[in-house]
Amino acid sequence: MLTIGICDDEESVRIYIRSLIGKQDIGCRIAEFASGQELLQYPEGELQIDILFLDIELKDVDGMTVARQFRERTRSRHEAVWGSLPLLIFVTGYPQYMPEAFSVNAFQFIMKPVGERQFSDVFAQAVREYGYLMEQKRPSVKEILVRSGSRKRRIPTDEIYYIESSSRKVILSLGQEKIEYYGKIGELEKELGHHFFRIHRGYLVNMKYVEQYDRTQVRMKNGDELLISKYKHQDFARAYLDYASEEG
Repeated sequence: MLTIGICDDEESVRIYIRSLIGKQDIGCRIAEFASGQELLQYPEGELQIDILFLDIELKDVDGMTVARQFRERTRSRHEAVWGSLPLLIFVTGYPQYMPEAFSVNAFQFIMKPVGERQFSDVFAQAVREYGYLMEQKRPSVKEILVRSGSRKRRIPTDEIYYIESSSRKVILSLGQEKIEYYGKIGELEKELGHHFFRIHRGYLVNMKYVEQYDRTQVRMKNGDELLISKYKHQDFARAYLDYASEEG
């Protein structure tokens, strides 16, 4: 869910901005900070702020200093600052700060007193930009092209529960649907990558759909039970734990 931060040492301003966000009809979490120091001390792993409304004239740590520290964190992760989160929107009554705002890659600049129309326009821009950034970060769906009979079909690999080898054919199990075509399971094993594991010479499973396993079989989330080779069990168990850890 989109997380929006409001950092201003005036409670009345924070309340007002929160009320303006509430009028935008978008689901989000809102985190308020009464000082720059409070914002900087908040654990990054606990809260990822996506859009930040930041006052420049804060009493303890000024907004520009806060913004620079946020951007320095981004650089320390070896990530590009342009297009990074949070999207910074400065809220201030001092227009002379506008040129300096670009040095910290500010997304927008709102002058106090904040008008509803101006806020709505800037907020809509920020939400659209956030959506574009998330779309870019989302991994593209990998597909394989199969010919079954006279038909050609693109199958998203994410929908494949497991692959079975049968003579010179392979059978793709897509939950309750099965697709059979001429092919080699060994070639698919190389193509599909580490989220798929060869538990037996006749089975290649998608880790995503493994429900449970023991030393003799793997049960998939569609209820199918597949034989696991005794020579593969230890490596599979290790690979599955790595996958589960990676997925969080």
